[in-house]
Amino acid sequence: MKWVRSLKGPLPILFAFLLLFPLLIPVHVLVVSDGHSSRVYYLGDVTVEIDYIHSVGRSEIREVLEANSSGLYAKEMWWKDFGAGLPEDIQYMEDGFYVKKINIPLGKSLDFWFIPINRAKIKVNGETVFAPKIETLMKFRVKRCLLIETLVGRC
Repeated sequence: MKWVRSLKGPLPILFAFLLLFPLLIPVHVLVVSDGHSSRVYYLGDVTVEIDYIHSVGRSEIREVLEANSSGLYAKEMWWKDFGAGLPEDIQYMEDGFYVKKINIPLGKSLDFWFIPINRAKIKVNGETVFAPKIETLMKFRVKRCLLIETLVGRC
């Protein structure tokens, strides 16, 4: 029973604190949520691709965003037709899309409202993470959370 006595005193408490302290460090993350569930991504550079059908023109749209610790940035716009809210100035064409490279800061939060006819797909780093089938408000947030919150997906 000597080992039980060795667990008493300030040393084990200090040791436990040193082990747990890193979990209390804040980290930058991207949180993508549909209001029911969310996905959390550590930030270095995270690429978000939002593919959908334009509600009015019914053409395919792809918006590419980048998320880093300073916020969200619109990086590329891909579209197949001209019309309501779509760019008129193109830089080049690729795979049947008009393409425009941009670098527009969007802040630390962005909301997209999708309806079923949009057939939206949200990809993060190439992986489809949401494809809403009902009216859905997708929320994208860059924020700081404790490492422990991030590890358990509760940021």
